[in-house]
Order: sequence, then structure tokens, then C-alpha cells
Amino acid sequence: MSYDNIKICVAGGDLRMLITARELSAKGFGVTLYGFDGCSCDSGAAVRESDIEKAVSGASVVVLPVPYSTDGCRLNCPFCKTEIRADGILNVLHPGQLLFAGVCTPSFYSRAEEKNITLIDYMKDEELTVKNAVPTAEGALEVAMRELSVTVRDSNALIVGFGRIGKLTAAAFAALGAGVTVCARRGEALAWAEAYGYETVSTDSICAAVKGKNLIINTVPELIIDRNVLCSVEGDALIIDLASMPGGVDDGFAASKSIKVIHALSLPGKTAPVTAGKNIADAVIRILERRGVL
Repeated sequence: MSYDNIKICVAGGDLRMLITARELSAKGFGVTLYGFDGCSCDSGAAVRESDIEKAVSGASVVVLPVPYSTDGCRLNCPFCKTEIRADGILNVLHPGQLLFAGVCTPSFYSRAEEKNITLIDYMKDEELTVKNAVPTAEGALEVAMRELSVTVRDSNALIVGFGRIGKLTAAAFAALGAGVTVCARRGEALAWAEAYGYETVSTDSICAAVKGKNLIINTVPELIIDRNVLCSVEGDALIIDLASMPGGVDDGFAASKSIKVIHALSLPGKTAPVTAGKNIADAVIRILERRGVL
């Protein structure tokens, strides 16, 4: 199928978004790339633009990064030499253009709606989120191997949450011989974890569960590991927080207790940008097909 009559602008993001642009271009779309003036990596046939209005001009689809912003105001654009406001992107778009972005906030939806811009959060695509969980779990393993003073095999890990990322993270650590306990709120999740052969504990008993664990991995995007929990964490334990900002750990209190917390954000973009970028490109195409655009 030929897509050369459809122009897509990929604006901002890390290396996975550059790969996204490259993949879309390779599949036949006309692609412009904005926000990578500080990156010399190969962008394939995607055309780099230094002006956002020129980049989005004629584009029926604009793709922003994941997350689209880390503070709700500025576009997540680490390779851009100038600051880009998320609202500035909305200001140069017009009704009829589709805006894709990752991890959209309610306020961003509202601002897009005010300007009659259709905003689509591609991270709500189930196939993408499952595929994205793989490099996240592998990235958590890499962080643990780098930061722990013992082998993963000698670790006793508590995995908080048993969703997509929790399942794959538990499997990755168990495969290397770590002791794995799954902590979850829902009985269904605990039943599945038990069926997979893991020790299980309810979130209601997390204070007792963290005792004796040298590794705690949080996947839940709400404050689960609070002061009460941290008071039960042993001082030499490592906490890896995989949850989106603001995360699930009271970082300030952890620091006061000299407990090491690593907020490992955007691991797919750091550990496997090519895989992650291809997955995002496939998700964009899949969503456009579902909407009848292709």
C-alpha cells in the first residue's frame, strides 16, 4: 500500500521518536522531523525542519513524543536547542489535523478540544503498551544489575503491581534466579501471580512485605511506597520506580532515610530505542487504519 499522499510530522522526543520518523518514512509516508537539531543520528528519508510551522504545514498527522511532556508545559524535546511549549504546538495546528501524543494529561486534552484538534494518546493502544513493557522490564533488569552489590540471582525482590510491566518484570528477574514476591491490590492479580509460581502479598501488607527485600520495583503510578512503607525498608535496599511521573515513591523521605531510589523513566527509549520506535510507528499506522484514514 502506498502512503506517499499522507504527510506526517514527528515533533520532539528522544531517539525512539527519530526511529519512529524513519520507520514511517520507510513505509512510504512523507515525513518531516522537528526538534532534532541537536542530534546527528541518521533520520533516513525523513526531512528535518528547523521551523515548526513549516514542519506541520500540509501534515494530516502530527506525532508528539512519549511522554509528550514531563511537566505539562514544555514539549519533551531533549535534542532541540530551544524550548518548545506544548501549547505552541497546538497553536500552529488547525482543525482536521490529527495529533498523536503519549501519556496525555486531562488538561492537554482540554486545550486540544478548545482548539478543535483531535488528540489521540497512542499509549492507550493495548498492543503497543504490551510491546512497550518488554524493553521496560529489560531496562529494569539492567538498572538492577548495574546498581546492586550482589547478583540478581542472590536478590530477594518485591514487585509492586502486576499489570503488563509487573508481569514481564517478575518473569525477567525470576528467570535469572531472583526470589520474587508480587505485591498487588486486586485478588485477581494475586491469583495470577500465585499461578505463575511467585510468592504473593496484598498491598495492605506491604509494610511487612518490604522487610528483608534488597530490591523493590514499583510499577504502580500512585504513591504506594510512602513514609510508612519506607520506615520498614532496610537501608541497603534498592528501589527502582518504573511508574510514570510523579511515580509511586516518596523520594524526599527515602533520601532522608538514605534509601537509594532510581526513578527509571522512559526505559524503552534508553535501552531499546529502535524496537520502541518501530512499535510506535506500527501503533500510529494501526490507529490510522482503525479510524479509516488509511
